[in-house]
Amino acid sequence: NLSYAPRPKAGVYAVREAPILANNLRAALTGRPVLTSRPQKDYLKLISLGGKDALAEKARFTAAAPWLWRVKDRIDRDFMAKFRTFPPMRDPALPAERVRTGANPAAAADPLCGGCGSKLGAGGLGTALATLPLPRRPDILSLPGDDAALLRVGGALQVVTTDHLRAVVEDPGLMTRIAAIHALGDIWAMGAQPQAAFATVILPRMSEPLLERTLHEVLAVASDTFRSEGAELAGGHTTQGAELTIGFTVTGIVGTAPATLSGARPGDALVLTRPIGSGTLLAAEMRGLARGTDMAALYAAMVTPQAAAAAILGPVTHAMTDVTGFGLAGHLLAILRASGVGAEVCPLSVPLYAGAEELAEQGVRSTIFAANRDHALPHIYAVTDTPRNLLLFDPQTCGGLLAAIPAAEAEATLAALAAAGFPAARIGKVISGPPRIDLR
Repeated sequence: NLSYAPRPKAGVYAVREAPILANNLRAALTGRPVLTSRPQKDYLKLISLGGKDALAEKARFTAAAPWLWRVKDRIDRDFMAKFRTFPPMRDPALPAERVRTGANPAAAADPLCGGCGSKLGAGGLGTALATLPLPRRPDILSLPGDDAALLRVGGALQVVTTDHLRAVVEDPGLMTRIAAIHALGDIWAMGAQPQAAFATVILPRMSEPLLERTLHEVLAVASDTFRSEGAELAGGHTTQGAELTIGFTVTGIVGTAPATLSGARPGDALVLTRPIGSGTLLAAEMRGLARGTDMAALYAAMVTPQAAAAAILGPVTHAMTDVTGFGLAGHLLAILRASGVGAEVCPLSVPLYAGAEELAEQGVRSTIFAANRDHALPHIYAVTDTPRNLLLFDPQTCGGLLAAIPAAEAEATLAALAAAGFPAARIGKVISGPPRIDLR
């Protein structure tokens, strides 16, 4: 409402106000004088009459004709295109002094991705973990490398995992739910029941009221998400930093035999509960290249819990993991190495998120893509650089569960997963031989 200059409600006033608002926001931050908006008193109204006909009205002039519909259609399409096709941002001017060539390869790279797209590569991470000493405590039953640590607490088995994500969306509530579901993935992959969660929240610098309000939203969403999955938000830590980052350490209670990476047997069917391609879509969204409908579908999938899928797979699985930062190929290789077997995978059977293959063909890559490919490629046979094959190295945030189950159980298991709302697929099988992936 323009209370200082009443006008009939029309979008033209909002469009004309935008440059004034943009200028005055900058002025408020820099101390420059503000501009005064002087809205026009009248405007051209173009109203569609259906059948590609339109009515025009301004002041005392009125007319209706098909050519007016074409004018309206062109104006509308030009306006909406501004929300789909963005002009490339200009590169900042280089300083007079430049860093010597090769001093920092990351300096010339694309913007750093969020979510699992910014993780360390499997090679570097594995090298660092290999330097850790073996645990001395007898109640620590597993080593780093599985989905979660396995601890004996009294007569019970407890799994513990931790994850944190750089924000992939600006909405703190949505980002919190994504981070919570992502952290719970490791608990579900181990066949455990979520127990307790501890939050680690980095908030960007802002005013005290905004800090309080944002943290309240994050904690409220986290509490609701974990409680709905049978766990409680039991504590955490907060700090301020450069950007929103949300993480959770989650514990779970497991029965006598947790699901692990080892145990896959030749002949087992490989079942994946969720499409891949989230890393590519999130990278494209950062560049303004992703379609809104594709991103909406991705976010809806990412915040869907997988407890029901884990419950269906648990009784029949020989080995299970969740597909996250190292991509489908990297996490499948982890199962193969732990189990001492190989696998055949049919890339055409691997489900993809809508838009992911098209974006991969355009050359969109997540930050960790190259590290994932370099780590896994020596152990993959018959691979070609098709967009679909390249998505095997795409890092996943809130990725699906990957399980090796008896072939005789595959059909019934897939039917149960479909009935529970999971777009699961049989993507290959386990074979005898060294830990490698043969693409068929």
